[in-house]
Amino acid sequence: VCPYCNNMTGLDTKYADMEYPVIECKEAGVGFWSVMFPMIFALTFGFAGLCMPLMIFLMEPDEFSLPMILFFIPFATIGVGAFVIAVKPILRFFSLKRNGKDIYATVYGYMDDNLLINGNPAQIVKLLVQSNDGPKFILYQLGDIKQPFKVNSQIKLKVYKDIFLIENKKQYYF
Repeated sequence: VCPYCNNMTGLDTKYADMEYPVIECKEAGVGFWSVMFPMIFALTFGFAGLCMPLMIFLMEPDEFSLPMILFFIPFATIGVGAFVIAVKPILRFFSLKRNGKDIYATVYGYMDDNLLINGNPAQIVKLLVQSNDGPKFILYQLGDIKQPFKVNSQIKLKVYKDIFLIENKKQYYF
């Protein structure tokens, strides 16, 4: 979108010149793919890697051996790793809700993400914000193939350090 006349230029925003610096953005969205999907792995592999050896040790302590422990270590490692992946967005969300402040951003355009959903690229919204150091871009991963915001519209964000959350995202869908 031309900043002077507000007409569509037809240029894909990923090829547009970044005339302002880009702020690294960590999204604070809590959803199925960010929390529940890794939690499924955390529970299944965690059970196999942590609970099963404990049950075997309690039922048959004489059968418990070093090879058995080595067999369960990969399962436990995957379970703990998936748990950490699932908890990080939750911690981001609560720290943002507790310490974040509200800001407004202008929707500058959209870019395709590397993530594919049913063969279609997920979208990244390019947001222009006014910071203490002047205007900057935020590349916010939507985790969806939809483009819910109109270009040049104002949206409300909550920000804390480098963690961002689009507030009331559902109200923008048209």
